[in-house]
Amino acid sequence: MRPARSFLLLLIFLACFTGLHYFLPLKQYFPSLNEFVPHGIQKDSYDGLSREQTISDSLLISSDTLSIPDSAIIYKPLHQVIDSLKLSSNQTRIIYYGDSQIEGDRITSYLRQDLRTISGGTGPGLLLPVMPVMYTKTVWVISSPNWKKYNYLSYHQGELSHRRLGPFMALCRYLPEKVSSASDVEATVRIKPSRMADSLSSVYDKLRIFYSSNEGHVDIRVIADNVQLLSDSLKRGVAINELSCDLKKAKDIQVIFSGKVSPDIFGISIESEEGLIVDNIPQRGSAGLEFTMTDRKNLAESYRLIKPDLFVLHYGLNIVRNIRTDYSYYCKGLARQIAFLKEISPATPVVVIGLTDMASKEGDSIRSFRNIPAIIDAQRKAALSQDVIFLDAWTAMGGKSSIIKWASQNPPLAQSDYVHLTYTGADTLSRILIDSLFYDTSAKPAESIVTSLVNTTTAPDNKHHDTILLKILKYDPDNPMIFSSSVFWLFLLVVLAGYSLVYRKLFLRNFYLLVFSLFFYYKSGGLFVSLLFLVIIVDYSCGLIIGTSRKRFVRKLFIAFSILSNLVLLGYFKYTGFITESINSVFGTTFITKDFLAELSNIRFGTHFDISNIVLPVGISFFTFQSLSYTIDVYRRKIRPVKNILDFGFYVSFFPQLVAGPIVRASEFIPQIYARYHLDKREFGHALFLISKGLIKKIIISDFIAINFIDRVFEAPFMYSGFENLMAIYGYGLQIYCDFSGYTDIAIGIGLILGFRLPVNFNSPYKAAGLQDFWKRWHISLSRWLKDYLYIPLGGNRKGRFRTNLNLMITMVLGGLWHGADLRFVTWGFLHGLGLVIEKLIKRLTGKFFIGSYATRLLAVFITFNFVNFCWIFFRAPDIESIRVMFSQIVSNFSPGNWTAVLVAYRFVFLLIVLGYIIHVIPENKKESIRGYFIRIPLPVKLAVIMIVAVMLYSMRSVDSVPFIYFRF
Repeated sequence: MRPARSFLLLLIFLACFTGLHYFLPLKQYFPSLNEFVPHGIQKDSYDGLSREQTISDSLLISSDTLSIPDSAIIYKPLHQVIDSLKLSSNQTRIIYYGDSQIEGDRITSYLRQDLRTISGGTGPGLLLPVMPVMYTKTVWVISSPNWKKYNYLSYHQGELSHRRLGPFMALCRYLPEKVSSASDVEATVRIKPSRMADSLSSVYDKLRIFYSSNEGHVDIRVIADNVQLLSDSLKRGVAINELSCDLKKAKDIQVIFSGKVSPDIFGISIESEEGLIVDNIPQRGSAGLEFTMTDRKNLAESYRLIKPDLFVLHYGLNIVRNIRTDYSYYCKGLARQIAFLKEISPATPVVVIGLTDMASKEGDSIRSFRNIPAIIDAQRKAALSQDVIFLDAWTAMGGKSSIIKWASQNPPLAQSDYVHLTYTGADTLSRILIDSLFYDTSAKPAESIVTSLVNTTTAPDNKHHDTILLKILKYDPDNPMIFSSSVFWLFLLVVLAGYSLVYRKLFLRNFYLLVFSLFFYYKSGGLFVSLLFLVIIVDYSCGLIIGTSRKRFVRKLFIAFSILSNLVLLGYFKYTGFITESINSVFGTTFITKDFLAELSNIRFGTHFDISNIVLPVGISFFTFQSLSYTIDVYRRKIRPVKNILDFGFYVSFFPQLVAGPIVRASEFIPQIYARYHLDKREFGHALFLISKGLIKKIIISDFIAINFIDRVFEAPFMYSGFENLMAIYGYGLQIYCDFSGYTDIAIGIGLILGFRLPVNFNSPYKAAGLQDFWKRWHISLSRWLKDYLYIPLGGNRKGRFRTNLNLMITMVLGGLWHGADLRFVTWGFLHGLGLVIEKLIKRLTGKFFIGSYATRLLAVFITFNFVNFCWIFFRAPDIESIRVMFSQIVSNFSPGNWTAVLVAYRFVFLLIVLGYIIHVIPENKKESIRGYFIRIPLPVKLAVIMIVAVMLYSMRSVDSVPFIYFRF
């Protein structure tokens, strides 16, 4: 099976799979060509239309309704905002108000990210301790359960004696108004970047808290990444006050209030001093009527402190459902709200964005709401009456029934309820809004307003995008190259194309794969590829000297240098923060973690890296351990040193297993470097089977159950019942197995297609009848590494029972620490070590570990499975407090109350979890028969099966490619 055939098969498959998008009506099941282009270099198009076509067709205010040119009316109110974008020394703030159509920071996330390419800026902006909705795109807000949100209805119902509600038209308290506790009450707010946050939104520079505290003394503490940054008392008074704190680019912020009474919290903002801030303020259940129901003075004071540069009003679903006849009354009410905003914040321009299309079922058909055009007309008239911008988003989407077309796009741009947008749809609409508001689309493209003001030479068509070549060569931290992304398979196609020409020449083959492996790591980890170069150079040199030197002292010196250099490198990037925090905690010191390498780069090369946080290079634990095993084996005379540094570099950096294993021994891989390429049809079929199986594990099971259930529960366990917490724990056991073993399956399959055999890394671990058996089945390459290079050198089981148990505990604790620099991972390793010691004790007492009959083996599997899943809590939970809450919920609040609602809401997640475990425990002979059958079927049938699998993968993929869990290690 020559590489050229593999290349042609992949080319044909990708061409057919992509081509069906353009020929079949079911476009959502097949990717377009843009799916295989690196993020950000696609042409600006919305459903096949160019930017100019889309904007001209959707334009904000029709020219025949005005007596002066469009641009004079459309853009004049935005000059202040655009000027602020131009001046990077100023902060520019956009407050985006809307209902549930923009919930979850969906539309504003793209707007925020895109405009920050011009002006910079960091953080998610304004938040409340109790958000109206869950922020899933940018930030997690996790608050103690004693917080409660109050709004203008609370005032009317007597729960609140005032209408001072701030910019959210709501406030939060942890004790009711005028209620005093006998002892201090503590209330916490925790703010963390979500896994989907872009690189700027996840940087936390400054904390601002807007509050009023007139009922008594309240203390406040701010803890950032477990370091206390502030301890103070809130100012007393009815007026709105502000407290601010420098967050030093921390990632995990905790704000702790303590007092016998509660202050009114009007907003908490995470932001930067400069650049763009976009505040997403979703008002679920709102038609935008709250502004005039709040205290005028309080709201004016809030805006004076916040200093907004632009208000955006964008409401949809609730207006459509509530306004069906008297559109004139609605028009007057909207005009009154706009006038109110202009009165209390006269320097701030306002933009009104019209309804997007929405539809509902009418009998057997799906139709757009009939009242949408009339509401849009009312919104346009209200905007014109107040001399503010109006953007017709409905027309921009395509007008009547466009939501139905958006839902059928590939990928879907609207959800199946035909009301809310998907993340991709929100990004698409946001792009239209940005181009409409910040570009003069009536002028020639080169005369873009933003372009001229920010003094850039790039034409607006390139405003969002670099050249294709530059984008391909550029590292994008928000879109690393991973196996589950479409771009990777284009990368593999290119690799196979060149490989088919060089595979016969050993030197050319190895050098070719080395270059592409280094490029792959660069696209996955950026400039940290320099560390990979360093490891290769140091360990190659040490191995060569150790292998050729006859002097024992020299050999010991250089093996010590190799070990020390790898451990120092690993320790610096992975454990500096952990060690610093531990020292500060024990001795009360205030040492600060500082990235000296980034600081040196800033000084020497004029870069602008953040030096307050040490970023962990992707896969550093894997390639350092793999390289280290080589020098140790050379020292032990188990292998001869590699003569050519390029061959050694290829061994360390082979891209299929580079960033997440398996950890390949030099004795297993290096001989293959000098062997001729060989791949028979059976092995090729096995490779296709492994790749397909790995992608199914990753995308259909792991990513789906994580995004739709597990991540939500682990981030806020107190919001879920004990049953849901328990299901999340068992779900995570399946998630991490499918994620990690899925990666390994894909890595082994790709390696095999290239002619290299990688070791098996998983063998049905949840069938294990004991922990020793589990570690022979789970992450086998790491288990072998720890045994051969740590446990046995410590003495293994050769120095008595006590030393054996001690060596076992040390090995497992260090194994836990290898996974992460946190007490949780140490605890995870300790528990596994303790379990192994107890298992050995039971074996000594009984002669066996419950393995006599089928029933006792089943009991052993049950105990092992539950113990392993119990330990996963420490592995996955974000902190010790979350672990405590999960246990508390399981013990004291197990029932979800409404079982039917929970089971229906998460039916697909629970079904996948159950099916995943059932498939996992299928006997090996049955699995082997399925694999064998797949290998034996004709190639065209194989490709047809893979096409079906690809459709399933594409249909169930998440919006953004989710990195593999072990990338962080």
